Amino acid sequence: MVFEIRGDRSPQGRRKLLAERLACLDLVAQGVGTAEACRIVGVDRRTGHRWRHGRAGGAEREPNRSPAPPARADLARPPVSPRFLSQDDRLTIADLDRAGVGVRAIARELGRDPSTISRELRRNGDPAGGGYRPYRA
Repeated sequence: MVFEIRGDRSPQGRRKLLAERLACLDLVAQGVGTAEACRIVGVDRRTGHRWRHGRAGGAEREPNRSPAPPARADLARPPVSPRFLSQDDRLTIADLDRAGVGVRAIARELGRDPSTISRELRRNGDPAGGGYRPYRA
């Protein structure tokens, strides 16, 4: 497979690197790794990762061309990082806080650090009533 890459890359106008982007995403869709596809096409690896994950910088893709499918197509949404509290965690915090359970007990229940729970309660508390608002977070 031969890709024709522009020798002169500047200025490119509104459709910056469109040919390179499409070639790179086509290679990824065929099973080539992102870094290898970027090397073949002649763009930076970080640029290829931005393209692959939908942060293309404003240039539109051609109709009926989609980025590479996610690794697990059965998931509608990527899982939330364990670094952040999930909505279920926040609802548990709200229930236990309303029941009068202490911060350390809530932290033990969720397997989190007490400072995380304390910070969550402080940041998302109602200024007027003082109660925790899990949906505000």
